[in-house]
Amino acid sequence: MQKSVLTTAVTLALASLAAGTAFAQSSLTIYGNADISLDNVHKSAGVPLLNGTLPALPGGVSAAAATQGTSSTVTRVSPSATSQTSFGFRGVEDLGGGMKASFVLEGQLSHDTGGLSQDGRIFGRQSYVGLTTPFGELRLGRQYAPIFYSTAFVTGERFGATDLFIEGGATNNLQVRWDNQISYWVQSGGFTGSVAYSPNAGSLSTVSAARGAQVSSSVGGILGAASSGTEAANNTGRALGAFANYAFSKDFNVTLGLHRNLFGGAAFGIYSGGSLIASNYKLERYDAANIGAKYTFGNGIMVDGAFGQGRYDFTTSDNHMRLRFFAVGTRIPVGQWTFSAQASQIKFANFTKGKDTGVMLGTEYALSKRTALFARAVQIRDDEGQRADAGLNPALGGIAGGPDVIATTFGFRETPLFAGAGINPGGTSRYIGAGIRHSF
Repeated sequence: MQKSVLTTAVTLALASLAAGTAFAQSSLTIYGNADISLDNVHKSAGVPLLNGTLPALPGGVSAAAATQGTSSTVTRVSPSATSQTSFGFRGVEDLGGGMKASFVLEGQLSHDTGGLSQDGRIFGRQSYVGLTTPFGELRLGRQYAPIFYSTAFVTGERFGATDLFIEGGATNNLQVRWDNQISYWVQSGGFTGSVAYSPNAGSLSTVSAARGAQVSSSVGGILGAASSGTEAANNTGRALGAFANYAFSKDFNVTLGLHRNLFGGAAFGIYSGGSLIASNYKLERYDAANIGAKYTFGNGIMVDGAFGQGRYDFTTSDNHMRLRFFAVGTRIPVGQWTFSAQASQIKFANFTKGKDTGVMLGTEYALSKRTALFARAVQIRDDEGQRADAGLNPALGGIAGGPDVIATTFGFRETPLFAGAGINPGGTSRYIGAGIRHSF
């Protein structure tokens, strides 16, 4: 039967906190996960993301046409449906007296093409060095954000492309990973917790959906872009966070996560046709918090849930962008089979008042402890809400859509749902897929 915790992320979070022996010894572990599937994704047309009369973009394409969703159906070989395809190296040296030195280098692959994910970084998932003492562990480098663990410790899935817990838990790229992170971890009895700080978790002075070679000083780039983590004299990209998990028993745990990004007045807008249609909004900070719980009954049936909220504060408007999310799920083991279900919703409490509602059904068959066959059927519906034009540049004419659409369009979130399939404003995305997962 598969582990109920999230792949290696939670395991690595705990591993270095264990007390050392009095004898020095070293170890190097190579680990990874391969998850690949054949899937079919259908997207309905939806409505224009931008409303009103808009200027033409370079090449004579109107902004309305560039962002208008069209109906499409595609069959793909895609990675990471139920868990992130990854590889990693972990080294530990026992220094004696409860002291350990360690490192983690972890990257992410796209098995369908053999390319690197995480914006082309070799070790884009994690890259840090740690020192464990009898009083806790200090880690320096690129790491998961503390609030990530608050969701990871309770989801019954593995934060794959069909895990609806990630929909609310990762509306901002910096809710998943930070560059330049300094974290301190403590474990005692059933308690595991951490606090973290970064001088720049990964934000440029302009935020947009541009990525890779598209990133420049004039159009900016996504939050967490490979070139965005350079520290500066101002507070652009500064981040603080904390996480706590308490296991009342091996079957019941609760979590809490806190998160803050400072943006220092970073501009943002819509990147289309190689240009930036700037808004009048300037990002000041983003605050988020979530709670979660997971319980496993004696018969192995697991239920879980998470709730959270976030708020983008602007320097140029009092119409701050507020959002909320919830997710619930269950896993039911029957011999070598496991059946799963999830439901989630993420919505704006103001702004467009749009929302995204999802339902997932899944099944897996364990061929061994490391290998499983799986199938997933998922639907996410976007409610475009209403126009959000207060304080925007008149050229934008208003914006419609729920948090999934808006976050991807503005570059707050790198990867849309279903391994890049995305969703059109006011439309529905349906995913059906089956594949194989193997861990090593």
